[in-house]
Amino acid sequence: MSPGQIFEQKQIGQRIADARVEAGRTQADLAATLGLDRTALAKIEAGARKVSAVELAGIASELQRPLDWFLVESPQPVVSRRADAAVGHRSMHLDRAVDKAARDVEFLVGQGFLNPAVSDLQLPTPRSVSEAERAADRVRSSLGQGTEPLVQLADIAERLGLVCFSLPLGESSGDGAYVSLGDFGVAVINGDTDPGRRRFTLAHEIGHHVFADEYSTDLSLAENGDETERRVNEFASHLLLPRESVTRRWQAGAGEPREKAVRLGVEYRVSWSALCSQLKSLGLVTDAERRALLAHPPTRADFIELGMAVVEELHPPSASPRYAQAVLRAYRGGKLGANRTVDLLWGSVAKEELPQLDALPVEALRREFDPLP
Repeated sequence: MSPGQIFEQKQIGQRIADARVEAGRTQADLAATLGLDRTALAKIEAGARKVSAVELAGIASELQRPLDWFLVESPQPVVSRRADAAVGHRSMHLDRAVDKAARDVEFLVGQGFLNPAVSDLQLPTPRSVSEAERAADRVRSSLGQGTEPLVQLADIAERLGLVCFSLPLGESSGDGAYVSLGDFGVAVINGDTDPGRRRFTLAHEIGHHVFADEYSTDLSLAENGDETERRVNEFASHLLLPRESVTRRWQAGAGEPREKAVRLGVEYRVSWSALCSQLKSLGLVTDAERRALLAHPPTRADFIELGMAVVEELHPPSASPRYAQAVLRAYRGGKLGANRTVDLLWGSVAKEELPQLDALPVEALRREFDPLP
């Protein structure tokens, strides 16, 4: 079944059963909450009885699913399995988030509210560290970014056709997920990780996007999956920490290795672990020096002493700039209600913070109410 196709009654019933089991609810418990007989719910789940709109709305609310999840097929998310993180399992929260994010983007595109950028940059998945570095260089070149630090990574991702969301998903929910929607993609980043790690995760998802990877939902069954994830990680490292400028700044920097590393971490907005690994990969520190740096991560006192401030990107909840602007334009134009607008922005804007609606031109109002000639 293709994304966007409406389910038949039996499929709706199966979705209800799947969501109920995943939520740890029994038929008797859920039916009692909804004011239904257990046998009525059993028939609904079996597809033998139609579910009313009111009943389905109650089920969606109780099982904490968007209403359209029960009615329309979802894009299949690709959940990142980072080789350097202990989060190889799939996460229910992450899967639900990327499912809703993909639906939201498809809705805005389908209504003509959003026209994502389409990048013709599609690269083969790298098979070595050198290929990963060359791929990162090509992406930077296509963006006209040179070798300096990449800032506002969400904006850069959108330029490549990747709409991203940073959401508070909990520390055990994994780092990120990616789903391809044809000419463009959607990424969800776990905003409960530290700022540097969030940026690394988005760089990783940019890799999946430009490599046009195709994975099954169960990534543990993907052939050479671990090797691919390592190569995408290497791509992300070189995208955020390019050899030329990092080497130049390291060699020109004053002070002890740790002080130089702290400065680089702030300038390139990366996590301490990613920076230390890349310094070793570029041959700027030995493995022993890398371990020593990892053992002494920077503190607030270090930033104060060096006169530097950490700039935090992808603070949750947040959405890509052009996506968020498209939602607000649709709201201003009276095409979206306040509740739907707040939902599409994932609560990053409260209802009372929404801008004033645009006034319709007098001629438009007259045409609306004047009788036809």
